[in-house]
Amino acid sequence: MNILIVGGTRFLGAAISRELVRGGHSVTALHRGHSQWNVPVELKHVLGDARDRDQVSALLLENRFDAVVDTILSAADLEWYLPLAHRYAGQLAHCGSTGVYAPLSIVPAREDDPTPCPPEFGGFGEKLEQDRVLMAFHEKTGFKTCSLRVSNIFGAGDVPLDGWGARNPKYFQRVADGAAIWIPDHGLSLLQPVHTDDLARGFHAALLTDKTAGQIYNLSSERAVTLTLYAQLTMELLGSKSPVKYVPMEEILALRKTDEGGLRFLVEHMCIDWSKAREELGYVPRVTVREGLRESLRWMCGSGLLNGVVRD
Repeated sequence: MNILIVGGTRFLGAAISRELVRGGHSVTALHRGHSQWNVPVELKHVLGDARDRDQVSALLLENRFDAVVDTILSAADLEWYLPLAHRYAGQLAHCGSTGVYAPLSIVPAREDDPTPCPPEFGGFGEKLEQDRVLMAFHEKTGFKTCSLRVSNIFGAGDVPLDGWGARNPKYFQRVADGAAIWIPDHGLSLLQPVHTDDLARGFHAALLTDKTAGQIYNLSSERAVTLTLYAQLTMELLGSKSPVKYVPMEEILALRKTDEGGLRFLVEHMCIDWSKAREELGYVPRVTVREGLRESLRWMCGSGLLNGVVRD
């Protein structure tokens, strides 16, 4: 297949690029050239603005891609991308978010569960609007579109989610230094991070079947963990004995040292049912939370973001 990735050179986009190249596809990334970490040498690069309509139109017309993979576009972008993709490409796969289910009323969350998206939980309303645009366009035209809703992502290439709902290296440095850490509320809230390589395999599988047309799929890791276990795994990997204190979320917010939406989202259960993707795409995540966290921390150490030693 001849595939265009809109944003394909950083973190998730880079992982998808690697997976698709390994699968024997011809892959082109449209990006600004700001980052090209761990991308395959076979990847073709088109430098530019993914929101430049003239450039995008010319690129699609000239190449006639079999598929477009989008990791960055907003709902407003999709409004004009989709007609172009319908005309000049075979399908479009979009990166959605399982954050749209928060706060969860049913655990684990399935694709047809409620999507309340209150603004105080991190602003996932935009991600839900992206899904609405995709599904409406498919219903109107029959064009093959799908949204792959991913849970919070980790792996080499970015800082993993910290214990307060952000991606702050200082949190992990405190753990590495053995300093005290606070866990919000009771520490029993569920977290289900997913590795970039597992997601890349899910995107690849979605491109290879017609079952995805007009569909939404959850992609996540095999199992969820509590915030307490997530902190314990971090300490274990960093050889730390940081004292742990359970602190009400509102007390942490009163310090004004973290993003309110991120913290409120973190203390909600995020436990995701990915059985639809397993049954229709053959998606089976391989990377455990411990393995993914270890890789993320090692990347942080190698990138100078964390001073510590990561254990096996």
